[in-house]
Amino acid sequence: MTVNIRTKEEHVTAEPLDILALYRTMVTARVMNDLLKTRKTQGRFPFYIGCAGHETMAAVVAALQPGDWLSLYYRDLAAWLQRTGDVYGPLREAYSRTTGPMAAGRNMPSHYSSQEHRILPTLSEVGALAPFAGGVGFSLQWHRSQQIVAFTTGDGGAATNDFNALFRQTSVHQLPVLIIVEDNGWAITTSSTHQWGGSLIEMAKGGGIYAEEVDGTNPLTAYEATLKLAEHVRSGKGPALMHLRLGLLDPHSSSTDMRAYRLKEEIEATAATKDPVKNFSRWLVEHEYLKEDEIERIRKEIKGQLERAEAEVIKEPEPGPERVLDYVLEVPEWQENTPRGTKRQLPMLGAINEALLELARRDDGFFVYGQDVGSPKGGVFGATASLVTEMPERAISSPLNEQVIVGIAAGAGMVDGKARCAEIQFVDYHQSATQTIRMAARMLYQNYGTWRVPLLLRTKSGSGGGGPISSGGAGGGAFGHSNAGEQWFTSVPGMITICPSTPFDAKGLLLEAARAQSPVAFLERGRLYRSEPPKDSQGKVVQAMAEYWHVPEGYYTLPIGKARRLRIGEGPSQLAILAWGTMVLEGCTAAADVINRQGGAIEVVDLRTLVPFDEETIKAAVREANRVLVVTEEDDLTSFGRHLHSWVVQNCFYDLDSTPELISALPAPPAPYNGPEETAFFPTAYTIEAKIANLLQE
Repeated sequence: MTVNIRTKEEHVTAEPLDILALYRTMVTARVMNDLLKTRKTQGRFPFYIGCAGHETMAAVVAALQPGDWLSLYYRDLAAWLQRTGDVYGPLREAYSRTTGPMAAGRNMPSHYSSQEHRILPTLSEVGALAPFAGGVGFSLQWHRSQQIVAFTTGDGGAATNDFNALFRQTSVHQLPVLIIVEDNGWAITTSSTHQWGGSLIEMAKGGGIYAEEVDGTNPLTAYEATLKLAEHVRSGKGPALMHLRLGLLDPHSSSTDMRAYRLKEEIEATAATKDPVKNFSRWLVEHEYLKEDEIERIRKEIKGQLERAEAEVIKEPEPGPERVLDYVLEVPEWQENTPRGTKRQLPMLGAINEALLELARRDDGFFVYGQDVGSPKGGVFGATASLVTEMPERAISSPLNEQVIVGIAAGAGMVDGKARCAEIQFVDYHQSATQTIRMAARMLYQNYGTWRVPLLLRTKSGSGGGGPISSGGAGGGAFGHSNAGEQWFTSVPGMITICPSTPFDAKGLLLEAARAQSPVAFLERGRLYRSEPPKDSQGKVVQAMAEYWHVPEGYYTLPIGKARRLRIGEGPSQLAILAWGTMVLEGCTAAADVINRQGGAIEVVDLRTLVPFDEETIKAAVREANRVLVVTEEDDLTSFGRHLHSWVVQNCFYDLDSTPELISALPAPPAPYNGPEETAFFPTAYTIEAKIANLLQE
C-alpha cells in the first residue's frame, strides 16, 4: 500500500511511499537483530552489534534516490535492507561465510559494503569513513552529478577528527553531502552530552551547513525530513545535517551489559517511547493500514523466512587459511614501453611538473589537491606550477588540514577507480591524516578485494632543500620539515611506497603510480628537487648516474617494485650499498671516491620502490659482493632501513662475508636548524666512505 507524503515545502513532492513495505523492512531488521543476538549468545559466532532503535534508517534511505551513495555505520542494518533487499548478506557475514557480499567473511558483522548498491565500506573505527564520503561528494560535484552522498554516524562519531574533516570538506566546498547523526544518547557507555558542547544544529549552521533536528522514533517524520534535506543538497544549496534523535534499545554490543551503566528507569522509558518499530505499528493500526493481529503475523512470517535463510547460509563455505594473504596489495603489471620523447636535462622538480601535467591531460577527472597547490607559484616548492599555468582548474588549493586533503583524493578515487593526487606539503604534517591513510590501504584487504582506493599521496620528505647534503650545505629545514618519513608508510599493510633518486625515475614512477589500485606514498626528497647529478670529491660527475638527469618528453612509465644496480668502477663488485632517495647520490659520491683511490668496483642498489622492494635484485647484488651497507636518511630507531638490514641478514646470510652495516640519521627528532648540528645529524658521503673503508678491510 502506498501513501503520498509531502514535505512542508510545497515544491518538494515525495514519490509514493509503500508504507507497508517500509514497515516490513523495519520489522525484518528488528527480527534479524534479535535472531543474531540469540545466535551469538548460543556461541554460533563471537560477536554481534545490533540495530534495535535505529530501524528508522529504512525510512531515511527510502527517501533517497537509488543512485545516491550511502556511507553507513554499524547500526544501519535497516538501511542495508532498504537499499539492497538482501537478507542473506548480513547473515552470511555474521557466520563468516565466503559468500558474504560485504567482505566474504573476512570482516566483523554489521560492516555494510556494496559497490553494486553504492554503499561505501563501513569501518570499525567510528567516523573513519567520513573523509572518504567527502571525497565521493567532491567527485560527484566535479562531474556535475545529480547524485548525493548520505553519510551516517552515531553521536560518538560526531566527536571524531574524521567527522570534523568531513564537516570542513563539505562546508568549504559546499559538497552534495547529507550528514546524518544518529543520536541514540550513548557512545558505548558515555552519554551524548559528552560528545559536543551546545547545540549540534547551531554548530553546523555556524559552519555553513544547513541543519535540522528530527524525531527518529517516528519513521514518517524522518522520511519527510530526509526528502526535504536531500532536495536541499541535490538542488545545489550546499550540504545539510540531520540530527536524528533515536533511542538505543540494546547494549552497545554483545560485549556490553547496558544495566551496568544505564538506569533501569531510563532503559524502560526508552523502550516504551523510543521504539520506532512499535511506534510505526501503532500508527499503522490507528490509521487502519493494518489490524492488531496482523502485526504479530507479519513478525512470525518474517522470522520464519529468516530462519530458512539462516539454514541455507550455515551450509555455505567458510574461509580457509590459504586465502589469508589474498588482496593485501595490488601493484600494476608494468607494460614495457620505450620513451620516445626528446630527452632534456631536467631537475626532479621539472620532471614532477611534467608528470602531473601529463596525468591531467590523459584523465579528465585527474586533479591535485593540497595546501597552496593552486597558487600562482604552484605550491611552496612549485611542483604544480605547470599545472597551474596550463590547466589551473586541476590544481586545487585545500584548507590547511591533511585529513581533509587525503580524504578528498581517496574518496574521489573510489568513485571511478582512478587515482587522484593529494599533496602533503611536508611529510611531517601527514600524521593528522594517518587514520585515513591506514584505512585507504586496508580497504582492499578488509573487503576481500571488492573495494579499491587508488590514491597518489605526494609529499616533500627528508632534510633541507637544494641538493645532496655533501654539496648543498645545511638545508635549514629544522623540526617539522626534516623527517625522511618512509617508516610511517612502509609499516602500513596495503601501501605502496616509492622514493626516487633521479628526475628520470621521478617522472616515470609517478606516471606508473597513477595506475596502481592500492594507495601510493610518493616521497620526494627536498634536497633532490633541484639537484644535479652526484660528483666525486674532484668535482667530476659520477657517470653511472648522469644519464638519469635526461628526461624524455611525453609519457613513459617505469616498473614499481624494480631496483636499479649502479656500478661504480670496473670488475667484480666488492660491496653492495643499498639506498634510496638522497642517499643514492651520497652513496655514489662515496663509492666513486673510494674507487678513484684504490680501484675495483662498488655497486649502489637504488631501491626506488621501498614497498614492495625488489628482493631478487638485492639478493643478486649481495651474492656478488658478499658485503652490504644499508644507508638511510631515517633516524636510527624502528626504521625501514633497519627492516631492510634485518631482511638481508635473514635471507642472504650464507652469501655474506661480514656483518651487514647500517648508516642512518641520529636517533633524535629530525632535525636541528643550525648548520653544524644538522650536518652532523644526517649521513653524508664522508660517513659512508669511512664505513666502506672498514667493510673492505674485513
